[in-house]
Amino acid sequence: MPNLSAHTFARNLTLTLAASAALAACAGPAQERKIADDPQLMSSRWELTNWPNHVIPNGDNGDPVILNFSNEKGEGRVSGRAWCNQFTAPFSLRGPGRMTIVEAVTTRMACPEPAMHFEADFLEKLQAVNNYTITGKTLELDTLDGKVMKFRAREKVGATAKIKFVYVAAEKAPCSTGVMQTTCYQVREDKKAPWQLWYGDIRGFKPEPGVQYRLRILEEEVPHPPADASAVKWTLDIIVEQELVEYQK
Repeated sequence: MPNLSAHTFARNLTLTLAASAALAACAGPAQERKIADDPQLMSSRWELTNWPNHVIPNGDNGDPVILNFSNEKGEGRVSGRAWCNQFTAPFSLRGPGRMTIVEAVTTRMACPEPAMHFEADFLEKLQAVNNYTITGKTLELDTLDGKVMKFRAREKVGATAKIKFVYVAAEKAPCSTGVMQTTCYQVREDKKAPWQLWYGDIRGFKPEPGVQYRLRILEEEVPHPPADASAVKWTLDIIVEQELVEYQK
């Protein structure tokens, strides 16, 4: 074995470490860019369905909790609804199945309890997320304290879409759109309110005859709609409940 001087050994060691660092620098960003565009994570909105020791808001007890992951100019961002307030926060993927979410910025709507307590706890817990797993249409976020929050995939629509709950009658009613006679959905937001005609479609909704529904829909504004068309678009999110009724003769 050659007898290297201390000076030669130190120089060789420095060159080796520098080369290793250069290789790591080249490999690291490429891997991060690939992971940051996880298509499964970003192709859906995610609705909270289970969180140990917490009552999950949904419908009558509050708007659903939603996460929406996106890549904005190379930077990860998660936004959504924490119960009654909207939020947004940066996030990063440190490797396969490894996630970090930093402190969120929220709207400042004052909400009755238990919404405020739930929101504060939820947003704090997001900062403790360490790992994530997607299996089919289920997303699990694992936190540093060993808890698991479960979400289910929902259709991804525009960021400005509003969540609404509507009842849909079992029968359509005659209506006119411009010069054409047709039939329209009968809808109402309050179960005791009179039915109103909805002149548009409900994307993804295929009702069965004789069934009255309560739907959670996503409402989006339509830019520059035709003169005889609705200025808003409805997309079915989920069917909340359905009830078989008799046809009115």
